[in-house]
Amino acid sequence: MRFFHIGDLHFGKMLHDIDLTGYDQGFWVDRFLEAADEYLPDAVVIAGDVYDRRIPSPEAMKLFDRLVTGLSRRGIYVFVIPGNHDSDVRLSHVSGLLAEDGIYIAGELKRELDHVTLEKDGVKVCFWLMPYLFPKAVSVKGVLDRDDIQTYDQAARLLLEAQPVDDGICNVLVAHQNVLSGGEAPEHSGSETIIGGLGEIEADAFDRFDYVALGHIHNAQRIGRETVRYSGCPLYYDFSEIGRSKDLTMVTVCGKGDVRVERVPIQMPHTLVQKAGTLSELLEEGRALENKDSVYVQCILRDRHLPPRALEQLRDVYGDCLINIRREIDRTGQQDGQDARRAAAALSIGEQFEQFYLSQNRELPDGVQEALVESVLEQQDRHGGEYFLDFRNVPEAESKEILDSILQKITEE
Repeated sequence: MRFFHIGDLHFGKMLHDIDLTGYDQGFWVDRFLEAADEYLPDAVVIAGDVYDRRIPSPEAMKLFDRLVTGLSRRGIYVFVIPGNHDSDVRLSHVSGLLAEDGIYIAGELKRELDHVTLEKDGVKVCFWLMPYLFPKAVSVKGVLDRDDIQTYDQAARLLLEAQPVDDGICNVLVAHQNVLSGGEAPEHSGSETIIGGLGEIEADAFDRFDYVALGHIHNAQRIGRETVRYSGCPLYYDFSEIGRSKDLTMVTVCGKGDVRVERVPIQMPHTLVQKAGTLSELLEEGRALENKDSVYVQCILRDRHLPPRALEQLRDVYGDCLINIRREIDRTGQQDGQDARRAAAALSIGEQFEQFYLSQNRELPDGVQEALVESVLEQQDRHGGEYFLDFRNVPEAESKEILDSILQKITEE
């Protein structure tokens, strides 16, 4: 029996100013269905974060419908769990009806997880669907009904121990969690919303299962053993993912304890390219860049002083493929090996604001905004660097001074 393991689709996601729903994610769905025609999987498991938001856009919902409808029409079973970005209630709407067509979507967490057994050529595989869980959700009445569950790891172990697993057949768990192996965390990317060590579960909590199809981490990788794996997100959702594989994870179950994993290629609509250097270097590389319609580019400006019309010149050369501009200033010329946070701390507050504004808006702050920042910084100097934690504590004279400086700047312009 063969199945595709995917997850973290994040339909509806924005990449800087690019709405990926409009083209990129639709392109991927079409290529994925073509891969299904080529490799003929019996099932597809989607390990959470179908949507990027708990209340998805209509376009994102139509895209998910296009995916599961295409799979169902091909006679392929579909198993879906909600991730932390999904609303379990919205995602599992009319799931009872969909199950009649081989589309199984887990809803709210309950004591006995939804599970479906398929059989092919004498091989039985049971797919267990575990929605994204946290300790309180497992503790409540209707699930385990106990008040001593404190950690994610404990919650997962107790819930899985309560399942009526038939150890004589192959069991596949679909989960969306932050999983470690021997205390070693998975390799993260910049597109995830992981906070510190929140939600950590050790991989040996899943030892009863022959394969564990994980979602939540966007880089494809195994966790401990070969058969506990993250599929990764299907497209490039952050420039930190440059160089990471975006192939499909295909799993073949030949029998109990005989599970084989391979990666199969899938065409990408765009790849990510990052260019760094002075303005003149970036412009030269931009003129030499080929196939601009198949890449998204991030430029990192390293000029100590921003040249005139720098952003306009970059846009003229790179065109629509330029989706983000950052600024990095090497103040010492000896940054090798230093932590990135120390390099950022070396910038003045004004420079930090300029860099942040540039990363968010793809343009530099105007004179009014610069005047506002300068006025605030002057006030902080007068108060010994002590920040006002509550705007109600800001003296009226201080506020008036800031407003006057802004009005004066507007008048000048």
